[in-house]
Amino acid sequence: MSLEHKRYERQVKAGSDKHQLVFTSQGVGSNPKAKTVDVNLMVPPDKKVTCPFCLGLSEFRLFLVSTKKGISRSMVKCPLCKQGLYLKTVVGMSKWTAAEYAGWVQPYSRSGFWKKVNFNLWKRRLELMGWTQEFWDRYKELKGEDRGESYEDWIMRKQTEQHEQEVMEAPQ
Repeated sequence: MSLEHKRYERQVKAGSDKHQLVFTSQGVGSNPKAKTVDVNLMVPPDKKVTCPFCLGLSEFRLFLVSTKKGISRSMVKCPLCKQGLYLKTVVGMSKWTAAEYAGWVQPYSRSGFWKKVNFNLWKRRLELMGWTQEFWDRYKELKGEDRGESYEDWIMRKQTEQHEQEVMEAPQ
């Protein structure tokens, strides 16, 4: 093998090396062919964000998922409950009110939200956030639950009707 051919193979190999340094007239520089990933996360990595499945609060950087191509730009994973979700959901959750959160949960409940949630832990954290009443009011409104007579009201009505009937049937 000739020296020219060895030099050619070395140049090809160095050209395809993404981390190869290049010497320029200003000194050492980086390879201009190397791909750099610009990750615009919209959220500072140390900002605390909330997972919509466990309502746990963690730093945003802990949610990031590493893939073969770098940090995922669409999916994240909660460090506490290990549920995968969209990046836009985690970013949006920081701006939601309890009613908006209920608006997100209610349609999701048809496709498995409650299966992904540890309900007792979730309920406690919802209470700590001070969202319990507002959340359930909006959730029931969206669900279309009948807000008519409660069980206690039904019992009271039946007792009253029975008492009135007994009074009517009693001999006088």
